[in-house]
Amino acid sequence: MRRGAKYPGKGKKGRSMSEKEVDDPEPLDFLRESESLQTEVQEETPQCSPERKPFHVVLTTMSTTYLNWQSEIMYYHFKKQQRLNPCTEMANFTRLVANDGAQPDGLANKMPSIFYHQIDTQTLDREYGSYAVLNRPHSVLQFVRDTFAFNNIKEDYIFFVETDHVFLRDIPNLATPDTPVGYPFGYMRPSPSYDAYVKKLWPNGSWNMTQQIGPSPLIIYKDLLVKVAEPWSDFAKQLKADPGTSRVFGWVLEMWGYAIAAASVGIRHKLIAEFQCEPGTASRLDAGYLQKYYIHHYTYGSEYTMNGANMMNTIGEWSLDKRHYGGSYPPRNLKGPPRAAAERNYAALWLTNAWNEAMDGIEDWPTYPTLGTYGWRRESGTDAEIAASPIAQQVIDVHWSWSGIKGLIFKAHGELQTPWGKGKWGLVKARSFSCDVDEPEKFCLFADFSNSLHNVYFNSTSEFTSRRIGDGETVKGLRVGV
Repeated sequence: MRRGAKYPGKGKKGRSMSEKEVDDPEPLDFLRESESLQTEVQEETPQCSPERKPFHVVLTTMSTTYLNWQSEIMYYHFKKQQRLNPCTEMANFTRLVANDGAQPDGLANKMPSIFYHQIDTQTLDREYGSYAVLNRPHSVLQFVRDTFAFNNIKEDYIFFVETDHVFLRDIPNLATPDTPVGYPFGYMRPSPSYDAYVKKLWPNGSWNMTQQIGPSPLIIYKDLLVKVAEPWSDFAKQLKADPGTSRVFGWVLEMWGYAIAAASVGIRHKLIAEFQCEPGTASRLDAGYLQKYYIHHYTYGSEYTMNGANMMNTIGEWSLDKRHYGGSYPPRNLKGPPRAAAERNYAALWLTNAWNEAMDGIEDWPTYPTLGTYGWRRESGTDAEIAASPIAQQVIDVHWSWSGIKGLIFKAHGELQTPWGKGKWGLVKARSFSCDVDEPEKFCLFADFSNSLHNVYFNSTSEFTSRRIGDGETVKGLRVGV
């Protein structure tokens, strides 16, 4: 077990290398200085109430780029609420990390962190279908068994949060020693059809004794956490190891492990619908949501046309989605949503500003070759575009290798054939990080497949260089037979 200390990061500010060519369709100054982001800090510390019940915020995570940038944004807003509310009950913070070897990572010197062993990769793949979420209860169990670390937390309550949580306002301790506080997930409703699965883990239990609860957000008394930690870890692993229950409970399986474990040890939660909100594309929230809810959980993306219309179940022309940044940090200075979308769904604007504020406030926020809120939606090249493009005409229906692997073909109608399945291709029409030349449409195509976007620069009619948007991975391609 290892711990990291706080350390002020040093570095240079960056900017998006891809959004500089995109103009905001409509200015958002009318909202940028609104109450979406609190900015004033109280300078004098008042006398805090003797009834104050401080709790310790614990962020459960793993050491990946995807989770690290979310952790940095989350921690920034935790510190902001502390500054704004000197008597906050959010007293202290620990980032609880499961990783290979329980080794400090790149964030250990930026926020208080503690490291425990993840489930080894072979076991996770062989027994649990690579379901990495099991590392949450696995690390929490190690945490409560680590008497030095656990007892060193002076607060009596633990508040479990996730990397994609952003605090909208100060959060009071609404729990008691007997009753934790949680959020009623709409997709976690108990059902009689679950009874047999519940009884497999808890023979004396029943489906109607469980709650629609997960382990985060959750404020819980430390003694209760000690009681539930082991059965939570055990039940989650058993649910995943059984193919039948794994299919039934799906991606929320670990949450059900907690719900059943809590019920089995007699824990009953107070459910608060305002604990968090989970806005998405179709949400209709005005600025009042900032005072209604405590947490903005950005588990869903927001997708709009340039005119602000909803784009459901697809990537939008304007897109804010954490999943775009699986291998990279988002770029600074993200452009906000189109005016019509911002007026209809204030949450999309607020979250964009919250990310921007955090990224601007973290000095060493890294720069990656990635996109901002524009450019993720790319349509296959039209027949007219392909016919008018000299570079497209030279490569169409030609066989290419990709990093030495044959089977890549730029086919008609913008269809892409690859060894890894079908994709789409078209012209790169704007100068970008991987095609930084005048008239890029004469030299560059995009090739999108396997949930990744690639910009392809043709050095000649027989050779290209591809760079993946996000992490900048470079791949060489060669014309087969040349």
